[in-house]
Formats: sequence, structure tokens, C-alpha cells
Amino acid sequence: MYTPQIMDANKKYGNERWFPYSPKLGRTVYLFSNLEYEHWLQVELNPNVVDFCEQPLKVKSNYKDTNGASIFDMWVQYKDGSEEFIEIKYKSDLLKDRVKKQIDVQKNWCRKNNKNHKVMTELEIQQGSVKLSNIKLMIKYLDHDLNQLDQIKIIKQLLLGNRLTIENLSNASKIPYQDTFLIVTHLIYMNEVKSNFTEKPFGKKTEVWI
Repeated sequence: MYTPQIMDANKKYGNERWFPYSPKLGRTVYLFSNLEYEHWLQVELNPNVVDFCEQPLKVKSNYKDTNGASIFDMWVQYKDGSEEFIEIKYKSDLLKDRVKKQIDVQKNWCRKNNKNHKVMTELEIQQGSVKLSNIKLMIKYLDHDLNQLDQIKIIKQLLLGNRLTIENLSNASKIPYQDTFLIVTHLIYMNEVKSNFTEKPFGKKTEVWI
């Protein structure tokens, strides 16, 4: 629905720049802070998110009798059809007048256009450090092609009615652990299996089930 308004890294200040590949969008995404990157990771692995766009829209609004403009950090659309525009800021930055103006411009535009708006800080994004750490590991495996259709079928059959660790799943299927790990990572990403990866470190002892 939207196209990134900033594709050139030179147009953004700061040195916290990330240009990862998004399996969900099938393209590189442009992120301009570590916090934006951590937020994107969770959007990417959220099965309820069907579409998103970073730097999606530049809006203008009247702020204290002064015209202002701002670009949202992200737009997200969910399975239920709802959507929201998101601004990502470190909590300490929320006290800055420049940031207050930026957020007010966004909120005023969203209010006038009947759109949902959310401000997210490290307090929300970094909540659940185990989950975030696991996602940082999992994302590295999602750019691998998954062609092991026979192995995928075996693993899913073993999980029917069973809750197994990745290690036990590898042993039961006779599929090498590294291949099992890769397959399970993709199945979690595609929301075809459930897992406790949000609670414990992701690895041999991670439990998966259907």
C-alpha cells in the first residue's frame, strides 16, 4: 500500500543504520536506528502482521500555528484488517521539543484521517529480552531457501499430537540437527507450528508442537 519515502541512507542522520532483507516483503528494508531494527524484527516475525512499510508516508499538519511535516517510522497492517502508523523513539528523546512537535504533527494527521497512531520506545520494544534475542538469531536463517519438502512433511507428522524439543525431533526424524533447526525456524516464521521460543533461549531444548 505504501512505498518507503527514504531509500537513500544519506538523507537520514545518525550512524545506527540497518538495511536487512525482509522475507515478508521480499525486499531490503531501510532502518535508521538500533531501536527501529529491533522493532522491525518483531514485526517481521509477528504472524498477525500481513504487511508493513518503513518510512511509509510524509504528512503535514498545523502545529501551534506553525506548519509542520513528519515521516512515520512504520505502517503496519494486521490480519484483521486494522492498521496503525508507528513512531519509534528512545524514551529520553520524547522530552525534546523537536520530537514533541514531530509526534504532534503525526497525531493530528492521524486524528483528521481516522488512522491509528502509536509511539513505541525501548520500554515496549525491548520488553522480553529472551524473545528479542531469539528473534535476532532466527532471522539469520530465514534467507535460506527451504527445499526439503519430504523432511518438512516428516517433521510435521511427528509433531501431530506431540510436543518435542528440536533435538528430540532431529533424533526421531533421523534428520540432521542443523537441517531440523532450519526447518523448524521457517515453520515457526510461517506460523505452521507453535513454540516456546518467547520464553527460553532458542536452540536444542526449544519445544515445538502443532
